[in-house]
Amino acid sequence: EVAVQLGIALSAEPVRNKRGRDGRRLSFTNNDDDCEGRDSPTASQSNGATSAYKSNLSDGLKLLYMGSTSISPESLNALLSGLGPSCPLQELRLQSNRMGPKGATRLVEFLETKSDNRQPVLPKLHRLDMSYNELGDQGTSKLTRAISKRAKVNMTEVSLSGNYMGSKGIESIMNKLLQHKLITLNLDNNSIGDQGCQLVAASLPSIGTLTRLNLAFNDIGCRGVATLMRSLVGCESITSLGLSGNVMRISGAIAMGFTLAQ
Repeated sequence: EVAVQLGIALSAEPVRNKRGRDGRRLSFTNNDDDCEGRDSPTASQSNGATSAYKSNLSDGLKLLYMGSTSISPESLNALLSGLGPSCPLQELRLQSNRMGPKGATRLVEFLETKSDNRQPVLPKLHRLDMSYNELGDQGTSKLTRAISKRAKVNMTEVSLSGNYMGSKGIESIMNKLLQHKLITLNLDNNSIGDQGCQLVAASLPSIGTLTRLNLAFNDIGCRGVATLMRSLVGCESITSLGLSGNVMRISGAIAMGFTLAQ
């Protein structure tokens, strides 16, 4: 299994004894000193090596983490094109890149294309993290609509934290993702309010596989919490619920206590 992580912290020292293709471990550094004194490859050598490396990587890549890499929508488009439609990627994390609605559009355009055999692209993609990308309701709606069209590819984890999302974005999410057997849904650090929480509550009985739900820091008041608690009475699958940073007050606390007592 190949896993690639590109994060905000890069090693300042050259990486020694990297594993090759058999080891399936790839390390990325940004150190020019490690290249001093070496002969530069010719254009043909470089192109050939790049093609071989790309083929090997895309054939086995399953996890791709690119949080806080300042990747632009245009760069994302180039990255996805390089991966190719049949890459066996299972998990894609692009959090904290501030790509905005344009970034969502680039991802949607790629997800809505078809491979040569008319199958969905990235046919094994099950976990997607687009948190903290300033998608807004518009970008969120586009992305969830694209996910809903991929009926042959079941999405088990979706993270859309910190995207300036309101109740309209939540309505799109809950309407479009019901057909997927979601296990984890992270929507924290948005602004869904009581109305958005009520929409989530109304949809929970239809998502019988959902075990982890995070609604922390969403401007939810006691009315939204009470509605959510009533919905959870008949929802036995939830094992983890995040509500930090929301206003419970007495009525919300009473509703939660009643639910937990069931």
